[in-house]
Amino acid sequence: MSLISVEDLHAGYGQVRVLHGISFSVEEGSTSVILGANGAGKTTTLRALSGMTHYVTGRIALDGRDITRAATSTIVRRGVAHVPQGRGTFTNQTVEENLLLGGYARRGGVVRDDLSRVYELFPQLGERPKQHAGSLSGGEQQMLAIGRALMLRPRLMLLDEPSLGLAPIIIADLFRTLAELGREGDTTMLVVEQNANIALDIADRVYVLEAGRIVVDGEPETVRADESIRRAYLGY
Repeated sequence: MSLISVEDLHAGYGQVRVLHGISFSVEEGSTSVILGANGAGKTTTLRALSGMTHYVTGRIALDGRDITRAATSTIVRRGVAHVPQGRGTFTNQTVEENLLLGGYARRGGVVRDDLSRVYELFPQLGERPKQHAGSLSGGEQQMLAIGRALMLRPRLMLLDEPSLGLAPIIIADLFRTLAELGREGDTTMLVVEQNANIALDIADRVYVLEAGRIVVDGEPETVRADESIRRAYLGY
């Protein structure tokens, strides 16, 4: 069953059109990955899904309900969390304050339970809850951004280039955690990523964007077997 479906989506900024009629869906409990070069429209796709673009036509449905022109706050309340490129942590707030802000729409002791769960997933954060986010390493800030999104208990988590600017060993640790979340099946994920090799390892479905259009749609094994995709994105 599709949690989110996109039909004939056009989106952009002002007079600049970035997406040209893309259609895809993400099954509930799955992890889908969007690959593509810089400028292909990957970030714009996520921004359209979370209500952050001014120009959108087509249809975006979450659980069958149209959210194409819904406000970002409404989309968040319906269970969509967006981890943006560049992390977007509140640098003057502590680790724990950042995480609790992620659960602002929720109430009760369950939020504290979720805090413990984030610290279990990311022990580095659990070791420094009172440290200011701005003093964390890039990898720790990315963990914090993902942890903050998880505090919403999202049904759908959008991740924009989670590996960007991180050392290989940190990327491997981060994607192991994303793989664990995927296996649990409670959070559906749509991941935009340029590091195709590691992204394919966690994917149930793969979409390749070129110049604002989906040119490949398939399972990871199919994408790996495509010679043109291997040359362009996998380096062999």
